[in-house]
Amino acid sequence: SSAYNIPNATVKVNVPRGFEVSIPDEPGISLFAFHGKLNAEMDDLGDQTWATDVVAARHGRWTYRNREQKLQPGDVLYYWITVRYNGLDYHDYNLEYHV
Repeated sequence: SSAYNIPNATVKVNVPRGFEVSIPDEPGISLFAFHGKLNAEMDDLGDQTWATDVVAARHGRWTYRNREQKLQPGDVLYYWITVRYNGLDYHDYNLEYHV
């Protein structure tokens, strides 16, 4: 059997504040977890500002929503995600988004 490939995450910056990180829904996904930090790389898996498990898809996407953080041009969002697919957890580490 082949390993599951996590869909590419999409980052959306909201104005005046907030951001979203999401992946498309597909059969077999039962959890999406987001772990992130702003403007500083994470030293280990416990080093993050935000860590949230999303347990349901909405409108065809698994989405982490942050409604408080204001992102500025030049900011870098460092993050990693976990997707539970058919009962197994798959991770995508060392991701970053440049605003």
